[in-house]
Amino acid sequence: MRTLVSLALLVALAGSHAGGKAPVPKDAPPPSIEGKYTLLSMSGPDDRNGGGGGFGGVAGPGGGVVRIRTSPASLYMTGPATITKNTITLDGRGVISPLAGAGGPTTMEYTLDATKTPMTIDVSLISLRGKKTKVLGLAEVVGDRLVIAIAKEGDDRPKSTEENGDVTVYYFQKAPPPPKVEFKVIAMTAGKEGDAEKELNRLAGEGYELVSTTNPIATGDKAAPTIIHFVLKRTTK
Repeated sequence: MRTLVSLALLVALAGSHAGGKAPVPKDAPPPSIEGKYTLLSMSGPDDRNGGGGGFGGVAGPGGGVVRIRTSPASLYMTGPATITKNTITLDGRGVISPLAGAGGPTTMEYTLDATKTPMTIDVSLISLRGKKTKVLGLAEVVGDRLVIAIAKEGDDRPKSTEENGDVTVYYFQKAPPPPKVEFKVIAMTAGKEGDAEKELNRLAGEGYELVSTTNPIATGDKAAPTIIHFVLKRTTK
């Protein structure tokens, strides 16, 4: 009876006879939420229960538009946010939220378990009296959006990042990377302006702009040429 041998086994046997080792696949890096963000809006229990304010729309985890009741408190706290490996800083002026408490820019500690789907997040809060408590939540990244759903203190972790019950949901959008600035310095020899003009026009076509020029410099040797330097700058995304 003919025995069938799998292709994987044949490859392994060939590698062993050749004295080599089978390549070991590298694990993909775990997801991260670090970066610069803009806190677009939040939705808390009071917002969903008629706590005032209007409605706004942002992209939710499923790709559709989530309509959020934006209360005066949530509008007040939107703005820049910075997330490092273990801290979340909300820079909104006069921050007011269950996540951040009140009183201006606030930094909170967090731990993230990126092995779970959605990722679990535990946020440590410090009250005005210095008492430290922990609230349980979930974090989900979809494209350039980050959604964090936080349960009320003492409650179990939310089952999803959807708006329901006493869960407060925060909608972040990752900020684009800062523009890249490049500089070039072009040296022109007095009397050869035509060559310099061609080079400057070529660089202008590549997006460079003239920033400044240096005064002509002549060396002590009268026979030495006079040099002028042109400083150009280009900004790219």
